[in-house]
Amino acid sequence: MKKRAWFLAGLGVILALVYAQLPRPQAENLLQNPNGQALLEVYQRIQQDYLETLPREKLNALLEGAIGGMVSALKDPFTSYSPPQRASVRQEDLRGEFFGIGATLSPANPDGTGAKIEGVMKGLPAQRAGMRAGDVILEVDGEDVTGLPLVEVVARIRGREGTKVTIKVRREGTPAPLVFELIREKVEIVSVSTGRIGDVGYVALETFGNFKVEDQLKKAIDGLKAQGIKKLIFDLRDNGGGLLDQGCAVASAFLKEGPIVYTRTKNLTRVWCEASGKPLWDGPMVVLVNGNSASASEIVAGALQDYGRAKIIGEKTFGKGVGQTPYTLANGGELTLVTFEWLTPKRRAINKEGLKPDIEVKDTRFPTPFSLQGAGAPPGAEVTVTLNGKTVKVKADAEGKFTYAEPQRQRPLPEERGQAVLDLEEDAILKRALEELNATR
Repeated sequence: MKKRAWFLAGLGVILALVYAQLPRPQAENLLQNPNGQALLEVYQRIQQDYLETLPREKLNALLEGAIGGMVSALKDPFTSYSPPQRASVRQEDLRGEFFGIGATLSPANPDGTGAKIEGVMKGLPAQRAGMRAGDVILEVDGEDVTGLPLVEVVARIRGREGTKVTIKVRREGTPAPLVFELIREKVEIVSVSTGRIGDVGYVALETFGNFKVEDQLKKAIDGLKAQGIKKLIFDLRDNGGGLLDQGCAVASAFLKEGPIVYTRTKNLTRVWCEASGKPLWDGPMVVLVNGNSASASEIVAGALQDYGRAKIIGEKTFGKGVGQTPYTLANGGELTLVTFEWLTPKRRAINKEGLKPDIEVKDTRFPTPFSLQGAGAPPGAEVTVTLNGKTVKVKADAEGKFTYAEPQRQRPLPEERGQAVLDLEEDAILKRALEELNATR
């Protein structure tokens, strides 16, 4: 009986905290719901009766697990919870600069964990120390990071300006791991790259995910205009979007007037932003998109398409027509919650539908690699397979199974950040865009 009294007293403290943190109607809804009551009871039972005494870090992990489970139960791919460490990386990305080593990273493992170097930035610590594309990161400051999510590896590599970070990597062809001691320096995220083909300028925008996009775009267009370009290719392929305000600014760079995007919330549909009346470029242009062009990319492409400002060339876009609002939580984490849908100037909703290009062209830069798998061959036998005119020979294993995967072609990296690599031979969309502009008088 005494133990039950203690439990009720502890639960009473939790209930008081619930009332302190939530508006009264929401608190009452939670506490009147059996599942809400059960959530609080489970936490209290674990804290009080679990066999092992749990340290604060473990109790915090339980609560974070509950937050993650709640968000996951929405089954909304665009609503997410970021723990404090991940949220700090996001805030740095939004600012468009951080202190790190100057290397671009991608997951080392198929499940999105680990990290390998995609490229190093000229003049920054990673490049000066001799790190190379392809290096797989094993440890950061003596801690094994091979099984951590990529964003957590990034968080460990970044830090305060002037501080040291020690990174151990595995390099193909090198018998033992290599260790690099680097001093963190300021790294600016470069989101815009430019090039030129005759009198046609080329601008690729990789993301809308930081506050420097608008300024970098202006600098890029001003630089191309100074070179005397007459027409413009604006490339939004593989741009997954980012900040709605930056999307508005980018669209405004090419439009003279009119609404750019509408937003629809639970209760209201309204114009979110309009063109400023001061476009950076008012000459002939086309916009390139593919299946990875999403969110703010679709806002820009949709606005230019609705007004007939530019032809859209490439593949149907991804179809992310909803927007999120970030909420900073009491623990330093961040809830990114879908709160509105956006509509084009003609009030087209494209969520899960995507934008259909004016001129459809398949993206040929990175074709799907040839791969196969099979079974039933004699153990150890050499198997010859021909498909679509391509012939490969593979050896069956002891169980008669065989597989083959054609190596993927690595994207060519520019010598300088912000410098585009243009390849008309391998890039059918770019080639078609140039033809379209050259036919324009």
